[in-house]
Amino acid sequence: MKHLILLFLLVSISIKSQDFSSVDAKVLDYPRFSKAEDLAKQIKEDFTTDLEKSRAAFFWLTQNIRYNLKEYYNPTPRRFRIEFASEAEKNQKLQAIKHQLVADMFQNKTGVCEEYAQAFKLLCDLLNIESEVIKGYVRNNPNEIGKTSNAINHAWNAVKIDDNWLLLDATWASGYNSGNQWVREYNPYFFDIPKDKIFKSHYPEETIWVLRFGRMTLEDFYKQPLYKAIFLGLQTDLISPKTGIIRINKSQNITLKFKNFDTNLSVLYRYKGSKNSQRPEIKTVADITTINLQNPQRNTDLIVFINQEDALYFKVKMR
Repeated sequence: MKHLILLFLLVSISIKSQDFSSVDAKVLDYPRFSKAEDLAKQIKEDFTTDLEKSRAAFFWLTQNIRYNLKEYYNPTPRRFRIEFASEAEKNQKLQAIKHQLVADMFQNKTGVCEEYAQAFKLLCDLLNIESEVIKGYVRNNPNEIGKTSNAINHAWNAVKIDDNWLLLDATWASGYNSGNQWVREYNPYFFDIPKDKIFKSHYPEETIWVLRFGRMTLEDFYKQPLYKAIFLGLQTDLISPKTGIIRINKSQNITLKFKNFDTNLSVLYRYKGSKNSQRPEIKTVADITTINLQNPQRNTDLIVFINQEDALYFKVKMR
């Protein structure tokens, strides 16, 4: 008996010290392949270890695929109707749909997170490297602080190297959105994302991936400050506040505390609606840095800039 299913595809050991400069340099000379199979063949010829091969696949995607902002802002409904008589047939047809997404991406050289993640997974399959697509939640806007959403909005990958899972996000590594324009700017932080930082930016839908890397609820994920890429790449920790909503009286100033903060960094802050950024008062004792900010005297958003880039977002609420 045939069954019917309606599918919705999402639009639903650290190796940081490893030097990938030779891998990246070689991949930069690669052509803009139109098929995943051709790229995988070239990678097999040029590299020997699974780590190098996975890096080459990841880096090529970040350098050759442009994020499709039009699709991001006006997503095309991705509903697929398939008929199947067995679980094996269902999985086969599902795989064919995913492969077609990747094939279209290689032809058009554009995609959203689903294409980046599925493409990396297919390349790893072709290279005989174990990998997974992880779907879950990310935040991009300070308005999301404290507002839990059950809507899956991102996809990224894990790849198994020497029995250890490495986390990576080719989408976020490839660039960023600035004023509704895609800016290609490679960010190496998102290859082998530190496991102790993953929940600052990504939260998996499946419990198994949550438990592999820590203990946090979805509600707590959304309660955090909004961490941007420049802050995540620093060797510093925000000690307090741990939540993204700062509640203060009108007589109180705002205090941020960091551990191992590089005092050579330039720090500014601005409240939403203010024209100018301000320099905070910064004090460091031992490895603890305290940053004091003037009270905004209103409910607003706080943006902390590090080296002229937005690094942290909070929401300020007056008691």
